[in-house]
Amino acid sequence: MTTKQFYLLCLIGVTFVGGMFMLLLWRQIKLSSSEKRGMLFISLAMFSWTLVGIYKYYDPPMPSLINAFNDRILSSFSNLLLCASVPYFPNVFEGWRERFAFFRKPEQWLNFIFVFFSIVTVVFTVLDRNVESDLGKKAIIIVDALISLSTILLVSVAMYSAIIRFWTDKLLQRFILLMFIVFGLTQMVLPGIAVIGESMRPYYFFALVHLLVGITFFNFISVAYFGLVTMEMKQIAHEEQERKKERALRVTSISLGFNRENERYVLRIRFQGEDTSDIRSAEVTAVKLLQPFANWILFALARKHDIKLMHPDLSTTKFRMVEFWNKDASVKLTQEMLFSNDGGQFEFRVEPDQIVFEELSYLLPKYVIREAILKHEDSFRATFDPTQFKGAAKAERQEKMVKAIFDVNS
Repeated sequence: MTTKQFYLLCLIGVTFVGGMFMLLLWRQIKLSSSEKRGMLFISLAMFSWTLVGIYKYYDPPMPSLINAFNDRILSSFSNLLLCASVPYFPNVFEGWRERFAFFRKPEQWLNFIFVFFSIVTVVFTVLDRNVESDLGKKAIIIVDALISLSTILLVSVAMYSAIIRFWTDKLLQRFILLMFIVFGLTQMVLPGIAVIGESMRPYYFFALVHLLVGITFFNFISVAYFGLVTMEMKQIAHEEQERKKERALRVTSISLGFNRENERYVLRIRFQGEDTSDIRSAEVTAVKLLQPFANWILFALARKHDIKLMHPDLSTTKFRMVEFWNKDASVKLTQEMLFSNDGGQFEFRVEPDQIVFEELSYLLPKYVIREAILKHEDSFRATFDPTQFKGAAKAERQEKMVKAIFDVNS
């Protein structure tokens, strides 16, 4: 087996495996995404390299014109597929989209490069047929190599700009950038040897290794990037599905208070989805008695006494309560799930008998909770009117009202 045959076998294996892997990734993605079509074009470009390897390996005997025509078709087809993937990388060449009309929509870009490479193929075929001199042939090789180099650099910039979104380590990014430069230079090494001639023959083996390393790297980085994209898309789909489920959840019970064993304030909520078997529970705890937790106690006590709360600051209060829960809870809440609104008067949606207090007597002396209750004294006044406690000062009447509110069994 010659060095060239070994190189071609490696090329066939690397590009076929990479193309097949990305094609399988493309097939399993159910979501519509710009990356999905870019993945398909890169996969087809790798398969085109596989065809080039197979064609070169068997090297079928054909007239020189047909060989030249086939070389131009295979080269242009690979470059066309690589260029076709460029607009489908996210947030790449935004400046170009503003400056060039044909780059604003992927379809316009596809039409442009299809026409361009069709013209290139025809021109090269005509030149191959009519140019007889070595200098002319070498000029064609150089132009073809420059087109391939431009294509590789264009795709490399797009790929690099996209993958650093996942790989943020600076050293890793520099290494990837260096390897993309190496991959670009591969498009000049072998054509350069063909142009310079016999004096470069000793470097032919190293040129093949260089080219194989570059293609292998591009294969690997493409598979890695689209694999990460696939994982990201699955995660997005999963999160969207979870959000849909959570939007259908309703609060069925609330348990809150103080746990003496671990000396933490605790808040537990039980949820149920549209499917009655979809039951979830979550909890948050706090070492200190925070104002949002005090407002949870306030609303729970009010719901126990069938009292709706109304206050100018209630919108902020409700927001802070939900924020306090969502910060650490595994199941997220919305205000609509937790509160009902009756003409600007709010209460928990959960039934009063589904609200359970832990160590309620421990919470009674807490200043933060008492202040939260007295701030909404007007809402409690109809049920616990301080004037009913005759013969007592204002502070004493308020104290008696707070104790009456805490007596949830009355």
